[in-house]
Amino acid sequence: MDIDLRNNKALEELWAESKGTAGPETFRELARLGRRIDAVESRRRSLRSVAYAFAAAAVLALVVLGTFSLTRDKFQVSPLEGTASLVAEYGKTASTVLPDGSKVALNSGSTLVYPESFDGKSRIVYLSGQANFSVAKDPDKPFIVKTTHMDVRALGTTFCVQSYLGERTVRTTLKEGRVKVDVPGAGDRSYFLEPGMQLVYVPGDNSISLARVDAAKVLGWEEGYLSFINATFPEIATALERRFGVSIGYNAENMRHNSLNVRFLPDESLEDVLEVLSLLLPGSRYKIEGDRVYWSF
Repeated sequence: MDIDLRNNKALEELWAESKGTAGPETFRELARLGRRIDAVESRRRSLRSVAYAFAAAAVLALVVLGTFSLTRDKFQVSPLEGTASLVAEYGKTASTVLPDGSKVALNSGSTLVYPESFDGKSRIVYLSGQANFSVAKDPDKPFIVKTTHMDVRALGTTFCVQSYLGERTVRTTLKEGRVKVDVPGAGDRSYFLEPGMQLVYVPGDNSISLARVDAAKVLGWEEGYLSFINATFPEIATALERRFGVSIGYNAENMRHNSLNVRFLPDESLEDVLEVLSLLLPGSRYKIEGDRVYWSF
């Protein structure tokens, strides 16, 4: 068995095992880890932002890969032999070209783990967070993105997968080509997407919906755009925390039922975004204090 096949098998086994180990204690450990990192970072970040950044980006390292090291301003993943990782911290994005020539862009608070070479019968990568993929064509070797709740299979295509830990929904959006989406938690159902289609899976109730969307807008975060389609305020707030590296406090019960459709340009600041949201939510107010935002309604 070659190194790539051994690594794929080991990663798949550890990935499956991680589903049963990421419980409340995991997130308490992440919060404690966040406090340690906050103490050594050269720039201050709120505990909530650090905790969520690690929930989205470092859980994969902590639970699946198991080892990492701290420096003054970042953490470094020490992957299994023969694998590599890409991490995008809060307030940052990251990109890379995979060994097969496929291009990947990671949104903030995300981690991608992949083999150093695709020597087996498939090209498997592991994602926690959000990423845009432009897959190099290889009909004999399918490209598979594995997340906690769904697997996305492609031959040569451009698409986006969003699977942040702790978020209510998991999404796959296809821009070009064709993909197959497998959702093991929903009765092992499979779906084939055409360009401009988005699949949304809600693990909480095992519901799946398909819709036509503007895929270019969904993938536009790579150019700095922020697009929200039927998004609740908590979903928007979480995205803003990742984008701007802040912590947003609000009364979740008051904001839970609002649904917004809005798009922000790359050059719009946090204050610009908050001002627009306050206009869309009459009666709401916000206050910025350093890296914390307080929102009332």
